[in-house]
Amino acid sequence: MKLLTAIAVAALSLPFGANAFAQTTSSGLTRADVIAQLQQAQAEGLVPVRTNDYPPSETTIARNREIYAIQHGTDHAGEMATAGGAAGQAGPASN
Repeated sequence: MKLLTAIAVAALSLPFGANAFAQTTSSGLTRADVIAQLQQAQAEGLVPVRTNDYPPSETTIARNREIYAIQHGTDHAGEMATAGGAAGQAGPASN
C-alpha cells in the first residue's frame, strides 16, 4: 500500500515540477540586438580590453578604434579618435 501511494505521489508531482524549470520570461533582447550592441561597442573601442585595463583607458579606446577602422575598412578612425580626446596621445597602432 505504501508503495502504491509513493508511486501515485511521484506520478502526480511530475507535471507540476516540470513547470518550475520552464523559462516563462524573456530577456527582451533578440540575438540580432545583442550582435548589434557588440558591434557598436567594438566600433566605439570599448572591446576588447585586457583584464588589467578595466575600465579601458582613453589610450586603449583610441587604439581599439583605430584597429576596428583598419579591419573594417571604415574611414572613421580620425573622427572617433578625436572624439575621445586621446588622439594626440595615442601612437600608431601596432599588433
